[in-house]
Amino acid sequence: MTDTRVMIAGATGLVGGCFFETALDDSDYSEIVLLGRRSLPELDAHEKVATLTTDFSGLETLAPSCEVDAVVCALGTTIKKAGSKERLFEIDCLYTEAAASYARRCGARTLVVVSSVGASPAASSHYLHTKGEMEKRVQSMGFEACHILRPSLLMGDRKEKRFGEALGVRLLSPLSFLMPAKYRPIHADTLARKIDALLKNPGEGVVVHQGASLFQV
Repeated sequence: MTDTRVMIAGATGLVGGCFFETALDDSDYSEIVLLGRRSLPELDAHEKVATLTTDFSGLETLAPSCEVDAVVCALGTTIKKAGSKERLFEIDCLYTEAAASYARRCGARTLVVVSSVGASPAASSHYLHTKGEMEKRVQSMGFEACHILRPSLLMGDRKEKRFGEALGVRLLSPLSFLMPAKYRPIHADTLARKIDALLKNPGEGVVVHQGASLFQV
C-alpha cells in the first residue's frame, strides 16, 4: 500500500522505535499516529506524525479520533519491570488488545503485532501464555490481514537494559547458525523491515511469521 496511514502502539520500544524510523523516512507513509500513555515531543515534532495520548485501560470507551489504514502493535514488558504477573498480562495482552481494537474502530484493515516464539494460550510459562492469549484475542477482531510476528531474542539498542536478554544474545549469536531458525536472535531493524514489507503487501487472513520467514524481507 502507498499513501498509508499507520498507527503505532509501542513506538518507544525497540521494535516499535525501529519501525517508526523506517516509516518516518518512507514517503509511502503519509501519516503516522503514535498511540501512547504520554506525549512524545521528540517524535511528534515531524509534520506527518501525530500523537494520541491516552490511558490504554480506557481505550474501550474512547471514540475514534482519526482514520488509519493499518496498525502496528509492539507493546511489551518484562516481569521485572512490570512488577507482577498481573501487570505483565495487562500490558502485553490487555493493552495490545485495546490498541488493536481501537485501531480497528479507526478503520484499520491490517494488523501487525509483535509476539514471541513459543507463544501459546496453553503455555506453562506466564510470559508465553500471555502472548498466546493476546494472539488469540486479536485474531478475532476482523482485520482483513492479521500478521503475528514471533521473534526469539531481539538484538538492538534498547533505552532500557534487559540483562538476561542481552546476555543471551551475546552467548547465542556466534552459534546462531547451528540453531533451529525460530530460535535465532534477530535484529530489530530486520523486524522493522519485515513489518514494512507486510504493510505494503498485507494479503489476507491470519499469518504467523517465525523462524526463517522473519528474515525474508
